[in-house]
Amino acid sequence: MEACISIVGSILGSLTRKAAEYTVDPIARQVSYLFKHKSKFQNLRDQLQKLNDARQRVKEAVNAANRQGEEIFDDVNSWLTKVNGICDEAAAQLDGDERKAKQRCFVGFCPNFKSRYQLSRKAEKEANTIAELLKDKDRLDGVSYKPASEGTATRAVKEYEAFESRKGVLDAVMTALKDANLSIIGVYGMGGLGKTTLVKQVARQAKDENLFDEVVLTAVTQSYDIKEIQDRIADELGLTFEKQSDTGRAGKLRDRLKRIRKVLVILDDIWVKLDMEALGIPYEGEHQGCKILLTSREQDALSLMGSLNNISIQILKEEEAWNLFKKKAGDIVQRPDLHATAIEVAKECAGLPIAIVTVGEAMKNKKNLSDWKYALNELRNPSKRNFKGIPAGAYSAIELSYKFLEDEEHQPTFLLCSIMGHDAAIEDLLKSGIGLGLFHGVNTIEETRYKVSALVSNLKRSSLLLDGSTFERFDMHDVVRDVAISIASRDHHWLARDDEFKELSNEETMRNCELICLQYAKVCELPDHDQLDCPKLTFFSLDSEDSSLKISDNFFRGMQKLRVLDFAKMYFPSLPLSFCFLKNLRTLCFSACMLKDIVVIGELKNLEILSLRKSKIAVLPGEIGQLIKLKLLDLSHCYKLKVISPNVLSRLSKLEELCLLSSFDRWEVEGHEKPRTNASLVELQHLPHLTTLEVEIPIVQAMPKELFSAKLERYRISIGGKWWRNYKPETSRELNLKLNKSIHLDDSGVKTLLRKTETLLLDAVKDAMDMLCDPDTEGFPHLKHLGVSNDSEVKYLINSMELASCKAFPLLETLSLFKLNNLEAIYYGQLQAECFGQLRKIGARDCNMLKNLFSFALARKLGHLEEIDVSNCENFTELIVEKREEEIGDDDILEFSQVRSLTLENLPCFIGLFNSEKKLSSSQQGRVQSIDGNSTATSLFDRKVMFPCLKKLWLACITVEKLWHDQLPVTPFSVENLTELTIQNCHNLKNLFTSSMVESFVQLKSLLIGNCNEIEEVITMTEGLLEEERMRKMVFPKLDNLHLWNLPHLKRFCFGNPNEFLSLRERRIVECPVLNTFHSDSTRVGTIVGNEAGKSSISTVNSCTDVPKYLFNEKVVFQGLEDLYLSSIAVNKLWHEQLSVTFFGVQNLTKLGVYECHNLKNIFTSSVESFVQLKTLAVGECNEIEEIIIVTEGLVEEERMRKMVFPKLDHLKLRDLPKLKRFGFGNPIEFPSLTYLHIEGCPVLNTVHSDSTSVGTIVGNEAGKSSISMKNLHTDVSKYIFNEKLAFPNLQQLHLGWDDGMKERLDGLRLAPDCFCKLKVLGLVRFPQQLAIFPSYLFQLLSLPNLESLQIAGCYFEELVFQSEGVGGEEKPASASMVLSRLTELWLSNLHELMHLWKEKEGFQNLRILRVGWCPILRSNLVPSSVCFQNLMTLEVYKCDGIIKLVTHSTAKSLVQLREMRIIGCRKIEEIIEGSDGNRDEVKDEIIFPKLNLLELIGLSNLESFCSSANHTFVFPSLATVFVQDCPKIKTFAQGGLNAPMLHKVRPDRWADEREDWIWEGSLNSTIQKLFKEWNPVEEMQNSVEDQGNPSTFNTQST
Repeated sequence: MEACISIVGSILGSLTRKAAEYTVDPIARQVSYLFKHKSKFQNLRDQLQKLNDARQRVKEAVNAANRQGEEIFDDVNSWLTKVNGICDEAAAQLDGDERKAKQRCFVGFCPNFKSRYQLSRKAEKEANTIAELLKDKDRLDGVSYKPASEGTATRAVKEYEAFESRKGVLDAVMTALKDANLSIIGVYGMGGLGKTTLVKQVARQAKDENLFDEVVLTAVTQSYDIKEIQDRIADELGLTFEKQSDTGRAGKLRDRLKRIRKVLVILDDIWVKLDMEALGIPYEGEHQGCKILLTSREQDALSLMGSLNNISIQILKEEEAWNLFKKKAGDIVQRPDLHATAIEVAKECAGLPIAIVTVGEAMKNKKNLSDWKYALNELRNPSKRNFKGIPAGAYSAIELSYKFLEDEEHQPTFLLCSIMGHDAAIEDLLKSGIGLGLFHGVNTIEETRYKVSALVSNLKRSSLLLDGSTFERFDMHDVVRDVAISIASRDHHWLARDDEFKELSNEETMRNCELICLQYAKVCELPDHDQLDCPKLTFFSLDSEDSSLKISDNFFRGMQKLRVLDFAKMYFPSLPLSFCFLKNLRTLCFSACMLKDIVVIGELKNLEILSLRKSKIAVLPGEIGQLIKLKLLDLSHCYKLKVISPNVLSRLSKLEELCLLSSFDRWEVEGHEKPRTNASLVELQHLPHLTTLEVEIPIVQAMPKELFSAKLERYRISIGGKWWRNYKPETSRELNLKLNKSIHLDDSGVKTLLRKTETLLLDAVKDAMDMLCDPDTEGFPHLKHLGVSNDSEVKYLINSMELASCKAFPLLETLSLFKLNNLEAIYYGQLQAECFGQLRKIGARDCNMLKNLFSFALARKLGHLEEIDVSNCENFTELIVEKREEEIGDDDILEFSQVRSLTLENLPCFIGLFNSEKKLSSSQQGRVQSIDGNSTATSLFDRKVMFPCLKKLWLACITVEKLWHDQLPVTPFSVENLTELTIQNCHNLKNLFTSSMVESFVQLKSLLIGNCNEIEEVITMTEGLLEEERMRKMVFPKLDNLHLWNLPHLKRFCFGNPNEFLSLRERRIVECPVLNTFHSDSTRVGTIVGNEAGKSSISTVNSCTDVPKYLFNEKVVFQGLEDLYLSSIAVNKLWHEQLSVTFFGVQNLTKLGVYECHNLKNIFTSSVESFVQLKTLAVGECNEIEEIIIVTEGLVEEERMRKMVFPKLDHLKLRDLPKLKRFGFGNPIEFPSLTYLHIEGCPVLNTVHSDSTSVGTIVGNEAGKSSISMKNLHTDVSKYIFNEKLAFPNLQQLHLGWDDGMKERLDGLRLAPDCFCKLKVLGLVRFPQQLAIFPSYLFQLLSLPNLESLQIAGCYFEELVFQSEGVGGEEKPASASMVLSRLTELWLSNLHELMHLWKEKEGFQNLRILRVGWCPILRSNLVPSSVCFQNLMTLEVYKCDGIIKLVTHSTAKSLVQLREMRIIGCRKIEEIIEGSDGNRDEVKDEIIFPKLNLLELIGLSNLESFCSSANHTFVFPSLATVFVQDCPKIKTFAQGGLNAPMLHKVRPDRWADEREDWIWEGSLNSTIQKLFKEWNPVEEMQNSVEDQGNPSTFNTQST
């Protein structure tokens, strides 16, 4: 016992001494490790449980995102990796550590204090680590993002011909794109010359050459629509618009484009000057990295857009034209009797590619000379029709091709295609063509579809149509479209041009007109007269987003021959009564319309096609059942459709196609006593002709027996659940099953469909294995895509014992396996030769029992495999396994000749690509060793498995120690095609490849390495190299992007051989704490022998002496480096002061960021001439930096006085640099292009520039290191932060953070007023609590003549009182009013003590934008009632919980310019407009918001109304978009009444898809009442009796 006490005393004594030595570690905590160990372990257990719960939530979110095809943020993957390691390790050790802590020594008489202390302290440390991870989880801003799909701009351009005359133009455009001084480039020439084809090739080539990070291309055309252009650009960028206002969409697009470092926007076919501000495209220097390429027929249009470099495209040379004509017309042109005439025909095409191609295709295989003579005559007698920019020759050539079309179906189909816009759907052509009766000899919709597809293919072969974005779409050249519409107008009296809307008033024209298409005309109103007399009209189309457009009830009375009627994006509270006169109507389409009462459609007895696709409609009325001739009913994407009247569907006895995808799914179950109120699936059994069905059936019990028949040829059917969120239809026969209970597949007819299905998705399907292995499915002979998820029973996808005679999955192309917890293998037994023979993509995720993907024998058959992805499979050991029964020789090699992408992620048991069951025992042993980290080095790639075409390799969380085997040549690995290499969380790797491999990475463009704990260098020296070989330069010719992050042991990138990066543009190095040089030379670290070079250990002492302290030296060259980001590295200097900076290649550097590099004392030397392209410089959180620029050693006085110029620096940010004294020293500094300057958290920064004369004599290099005392800072050194040695002639934004010396520093403004003559934005951040009011010495900043915007954030002002400080302290309040009146923008954020914006006598009379956020104690109203906002255009208020009533009625009356109002998250606000008290019988006061377009009221939990006073009526003549979300108490919008004629929808969810989330009850007040009932169903029921009989207190909204 004495010994025990002695030990305790010894430990406590040691702790006491330690406590005295380290005062930050109190003794009480140390003692608690001994006597509170149980609570320590319980705390760890609790924290671990929280972390496990958080991990599971994040995993579920990640899995959901993966199912949607979204990309996961790197920080989320990094967080999960850290958590997985800690959870697994802590869980494994916790119980054991707790037992050890309870153990006793000295025969059980005494606790083992030493063990208890260590283990208890370990538990607390792990609990703290977990707590930090939980905080990190809260900081995660979402888990995923939608990747941008491959844009049309970067696809291969098959039409492009590399003619010599085009090469010069192409080269000129490419040269202009590389010119940093050009932001807009134009290409012009008449229609049909190939401008579009040329810029598509430019886009492709610019992307291939890595000139831009993103390239987007969109057609503008003469009748352009801003929203359509925005949508097309957004699609290319993977962007979705949540804000639907015009400014909101433009702002979001602009922000997205500005976040892309280098982007090319191609606007094809412009006719007039575009409003780039409205489009949302950065313009006129707004984003230096954005270039705009324009094409037009007119050079003037380009000049109006500001293009200074306009490149002309000319006709083809005669030889080029003849060669192109021969290619299109074929060898027949060489026939002696035709040759001469063919040459003449080609010449008549006048060198125009569009004419040559169309005529050549038309003349293909024309064997009679008479045909050629006829063509020649037609071309020599051009049409008299004239279009701007279209030569007569082109017109005649296209018209000739039209005349040569084969039969009577091709010509009208071609003309009909001309009015369908760009990238038109074949399905829309089908609907219109059937309505017009164009297609003969077909009896069903399906037969007609085949014919239409064939017609489109023929027209494409004739070059009259072009390929669309998918196989289901087509396009048409603008010149061809113009000619087609001209022909239709001349021969068939069509009105289809954008400028012919006025013709609707011409009675004679209307009487002869056969087709009217107003899809692209800007229709604001229809003719005044009640009806149009159009006795011959068969087709009428109208597209208008103007919700105020009205169609009179008699409008269609004079169109009784009408066969096709097509509306888009229109609002119909009810349909015109004259619909009942359209007895001949065959096709009726409403696309994306808002519909309420459509009962009159039931009168159209001859209707064959009815499409309400994407329309907002709640009820399909019973009258639709009267359409007994209806063949196609398309209700797809009608998200609001909740009711289909009973027996409507069953009465449509001739229906062939029913489309309900993403639409109605509330099928009623038959057999109940109550009468049905909705449709039943039984009704579908009464449709004997049904061959196409798209339907969703969430309730399995609603399915009757024999629901699906063998007659179904096309189907998309979902049973038991919704389609996967990332689902996109790819085939014509698709099934999605989510069945947690067994159903009889035979009874319902599902099994019949399985045999024909092309896409099959199984999610949590009970007995899925029986379904997959059922012999009756015949091995799924037509299946192309299979997805199986969330199943714990499936062991094999194929059991060959049950499918012995079947060739299972012979056509399968993609296979996706997700969360199959018991899946052991893809197949069991022997497979037929054809199985999986067409497989292209395979993915397995969260399949924890899966050990491998393929046997060696099966893998040999996968000749089409392109993509492999295996992730989060706990027991996965190898990609390919050699089965016991297989006989494979040592020289047998498996080559995946088509694989382009390989992803292996989070596979803790993974050994390698290949393993053999015959060596199971050794493999198991090796597996254990790999996990423990004690095995001999294993490599991922060896001779057995080859990927000769691999382009993308992604490895994360696997245990391999090497990627490539040292003893094998590089060639078998075939890395010469690798373009992307990403390595994450591979903690056994010490390097990536050897120096001898580098020359093989000729295509590598992206190298990303992160979170690999043991990597010491990226490239290690190859063993046994001669000195000459070690000095050979290692070149990465195409590497564009290099990211290194969180590599705790990385000492260098490479060793020995010099490096050259010819194309590197972006480099990021983050969290590499021991990295102190990029390249290490062997001569600087002693003698290195053999392979030990790459593994040599450099001691901590030597790292500061023998190892270079600079990041870059003469052995590293970056010729094209543009973006350099450094964070948390141990480097002492960035550049070697003895070398020319140009040698490093930084002359192209445009962006430099340096953060948390605590060894750095400066960034540049005074020889900064090489940074001529630098545009952004950000330095932050570097504790030791004293100056940004240090004087170069040994400069003579003349050199020290030479001016230092940063000619293109636009953005400068200095933040949290506690020792920064100055920016530069000695040499005068100029920033001619600087527009943004941010200085914050630099407490000893007393001057941006310091003159050498102020600090005494400076010798050699000591200048930059001289110490300046705090006393001297205010005497000898200039106290002005800005002085005459600086120049900021173009500074537009200045952001300053507060510190103690700010007042003295700002006096410098009096000395250098010219520096801020263009300042527009002033930002003030982090002012402390002691400054309760706005400091008077800041007023001089507000007095700058061009200041427009004031932004204040993170300050403790109690009120904004602005007063000037005059001479001798005299105040001049009058000048304050004058100064504030100049400001047009005020942004206030995180002002937690602010009680008032300003007092009654003060204000900002000319504000255009006011944003106030996170000011929780603002009192009552936002501003006093006396304040007027007559110029305010945008008002946004966020999270201001003290506001009760936003503004008074008097202030509201002044908001005549207001366009957007957003009030979000203000929990106490009760109403927006505070009304006046008074007698209700008096005349009501009218408040008008003439320009308000957007209103958002979100998260206002106490809001009861917009205005509760009945004394005011409100008029909103422009209001079109209203969001009301999470406002449960709002009962009415305005008690006194309102008028909002443009408003026809309210969205209760700002973030939901606009297509599905809206509500409208005829007026805004009625809609708000409906929302209140939905949000408060219980209260509504309680109050319903009281409300009965009470008259409404507000007026009805006018319509």
